[in-house]
Amino acid sequence: MGYSTVEEIYEDEGKEKLEVKNDYISVEEMSVVELDVKKSRFIGMAFHVESDDEVHQIIGNLRKSNKNASHVCYAFILGETMSVAKNNDDGEPAGSAGAPIFEAIKQAHLTNTLVAVVRYFGGAELGKSRLTRVYNAVANGAIAEAKKFKMVYCNEIEIKVPYANYGSVSKLFTDSNVHIIEQKNDESMPLIKIAVPVKASEKILESIRAKTRGSSVISKYGNGFYKFEYKSQSVEKK
Repeated sequence: MGYSTVEEIYEDEGKEKLEVKNDYISVEEMSVVELDVKKSRFIGMAFHVESDDEVHQIIGNLRKSNKNASHVCYAFILGETMSVAKNNDDGEPAGSAGAPIFEAIKQAHLTNTLVAVVRYFGGAELGKSRLTRVYNAVANGAIAEAKKFKMVYCNEIEIKVPYANYGSVSKLFTDSNVHIIEQKNDESMPLIKIAVPVKASEKILESIRAKTRGSSVISKYGNGFYKFEYKSQSVEKK
């Protein structure tokens, strides 16, 4: 049986439509930037993290590997809904380090992300206002240098298509924003499991039906987050 909408798949399976969860962005690889201000050296680093324990391990390692540093300040956000957020000034004037680092993460709309700034004091006081700007600038620099990815909430869909349409459907997936979970052939029809961003599901299903002239068999079997390439807002708007 073919379907034209995800809602029809739900109705046939006797399920209610699940709540759509928001996509989120995170850094993928550690990045490092440095800035010297009045002989003080600031080293900013961005990390992908999944838990408080991972954050504490990274910060502990930074303190061990930077024993002569004056401060190791940091902030992090965790969770699909950014439900966990913490920052630490590590002895700098209250609100001058952890908060501006946190603000940089927040403004970049990142989660599961830790940004740490290691400071080697150069002997000259900067004043709280300038110190705040420096920590924010170093954090922004580390974030800008970091490679990022997007976790997208998807419908997991299983499709069987006639061999005659296999090539055109495969090309559709290549050209569209679709994550291929699995492909395999059986005696009658190739089976393809895909993860399609929920917001794009209807359009993709309509295209599949059009290319197969309604001869495809489509069923939805779940939902989940899948990793997609991240493009900056400036690129996405083009």
